[in-house]
Amino acid sequence: MKIINKTAKPFVKWAGGKAQLLNEIDNVIPDHIKKNRFTYIEPFVGGGAVLFWILEKYPNIERVIINDINTDLTNSYQTIKENVDELI
Repeated sequence: MKIINKTAKPFVKWAGGKAQLLNEIDNVIPDHIKKNRFTYIEPFVGGGAVLFWILEKYPNIERVIINDINTDLTNSYQTIKENVDELI
């Protein structure tokens, strides 16, 4: 199977999603974060619109920590991270 490099996008539609706010979020990210290595922490990842956007836009991310109160959702992200071939 040939894998094509594509930008990751949210894999679920999530109530309260922030995809429509990405331009506004970009406008308030401080310049020092845009220019230096940093840790991105997302306490309410949901569908991950901001997570996937920031991973694409800021290659200087050193570490990513995501969380959500929905354990089925966090288990899904964990499965994608650790067992994507098995999931596919």
